[in-house]
Amino acid sequence: MIGFHLDMSEDSAPDSVASAYMMILETLMLFTIIRILWHHSDKALFSNRLFIKDGPLTFRSQYSKLVPKIRRFFEYTKLRNRPIHIIGQEKTGRFFDHLTSIAKYISPIQIDDMPSLAVLSHDYVRSEVLRTNLPTPYGKRTNWGEKVYAKLDPGSSLVLNIPTGEGEYIDDPNYPLVDDLLGLDRIMATLPSLLSRKFEGALFPVELANGVASMSSYPSAKVLERFLENN
Repeated sequence: MIGFHLDMSEDSAPDSVASAYMMILETLMLFTIIRILWHHSDKALFSNRLFIKDGPLTFRSQYSKLVPKIRRFFEYTKLRNRPIHIIGQEKTGRFFDHLTSIAKYISPIQIDDMPSLAVLSHDYVRSEVLRTNLPTPYGKRTNWGEKVYAKLDPGSSLVLNIPTGEGEYIDDPNYPLVDDLLGLDRIMATLPSLLSRKFEGALFPVELANGVASMSSYPSAKVLERFLENN
């Protein structure tokens, strides 16, 4: 159903299959925790948690068939008055490069300045970030989160993806607005406590997860280290 086979030939599979498999697996693991907390006897647990995905809230090509189902689930949580708080963080790519190019002009400039936030409309993404005329509305088939720029202090700028809670894509060039994003106030109140100073714009949960998954955490890394020393 997911469609990995569509990226494969009879004799080989491109590297994109491994990337797609990792992306799908990360999302399924995330939604496993979401499902468990949704059915927990303590109903407050679900909406009192911030779920974080390392990377954009996006599925492309044949994998985008999952996007409408995810959007409808978010709408369902909102209708049941148990909204989900979830973000994706992009640390590379066009949005990250664009934010880096303008971050020095955005408040806070000084330590005591207030944090700032910008919710990117579909029209802004097309004209200022992608700089292209897309034949279809931006993110209609692929995105289950909208793009947000946040600058929390002079050295911490983040590219975030946050869902809206709408079951269907809103085909409006000025969409979304601040009020359209699920739990934005609570998310922004939580993020300063999660900032890591080890890397610019790093969040502790993502940094710790990447540390656990690093090759240096496994015994085989010692073998590689000795091989490099001997050569």
